[in-house]
Amino acid sequence: MPRSNTCAGCVAALLLASVTAWAQAPEPPPAMAPVVAHPLRPGIQLLSGAACNIAVWSGVDGLVVVDAGAAPTAAAVLEAVNGIAAGPTRFLINTQWHPDHAGGNEALARAGTLVVAHDAARARMNAPGVGRGERASAASSPAALPMLTFDDTITLHLNGDRLTALHVDAAQSDGDVILWWEEANIVQLGDVYDRGAYPRLDLDSGGSLAGLVAAIETVLSRADDATLVVPGHGAVSNRAELASYRDMLVAVGRSVGDLVAQGRSLDEVLAARPTEAFDAQYGRGAVSPERFVSVLYEDLAGRR
Repeated sequence: MPRSNTCAGCVAALLLASVTAWAQAPEPPPAMAPVVAHPLRPGIQLLSGAACNIAVWSGVDGLVVVDAGAAPTAAAVLEAVNGIAAGPTRFLINTQWHPDHAGGNEALARAGTLVVAHDAARARMNAPGVGRGERASAASSPAALPMLTFDDTITLHLNGDRLTALHVDAAQSDGDVILWWEEANIVQLGDVYDRGAYPRLDLDSGGSLAGLVAAIETVLSRADDATLVVPGHGAVSNRAELASYRDMLVAVGRSVGDLVAQGRSLDEVLAARPTEAFDAQYGRGAVSPERFVSVLYEDLAGRR
C-alpha cells in the first residue's frame, strides 16, 4: 500500500508539472500571410502580405522598391522581389517611418539597396521613444536608416519612366512621401490613404487632419479616372474612392471641430457619434471610430 500511494503521488506530480509547463509555454506566433505579387501595370507590381503595400518597379535600369514592410516579413519580401526580376534592388523609398513600412529596411540595405526617405522620416527612425506607452518605438539600427534623404521632392529617371517622390507636410506624420509614376499613371500614398478604414493619424509624429486633407487634395488635383491609387493598406483604389475618403475626413473633422468649439468634453464628443454615417464603410479597420474621434479631438482642441 505505501508503495502504491507513492507511485500515485509521483504520477500526480508528473501530471501537474506537465500541465504547468503547458500553461506556461509561449503561444506559437501567428501565421503570417504569404507575400504575393500582383501586377499593376507593365514593370510595376504590388506586394501584399508584408504589413503594408509594397510596390516593385523593374526594368532595364534595375529594381526600385517602395516601402519595405515589417521586419518579420523581410525575408519573404526579398524572396518575392527576387522572383520578379534578377539582380540587386537599386533603391528603396520609404513613404514614412513607421515599422510596418520601414521595418524591412535593414534586410534590403544589407542586400545592397540604397534607402531613400524624407529628412523627417530619418529623424523619426533615429530617435527612440516616439509614440506613447506600449506604442513607443525603439530607434532603428544604423543599417536601417536612410542614406539618402530629401526635403521637398526627388525624381528617379529609370526604366523608361519618372518616379517623383513628393513630401506632404504634417499629414499622417511629418515625413510622409507620395510617389507618382508619370508614364504609368500610378500614385502610391502610404498611410496618407488607408482604404476602407479610418486613418492612422500620428499626432506624436507631427501628423494633423488639416495636413492629411491637404495631401489628398494634392493627389486629387493631379489624378484622373485612369490613375491607379495605391493606399498604404488595402486593395488598389481610384480617384473617385479617394475623393470619397477626403469627403469623409472633412465631414467628420467639421463635426468634431464644431463640438470642440462649443466647449464639449471628449466624452460628450464621443457620445455624439460624429462618425456614425461612415462607420459601416470605414469603421472596421485598424482604427476604431472611437479612436479616430479621440485623435481628432486632441488634434483640433490642441489647435484652438
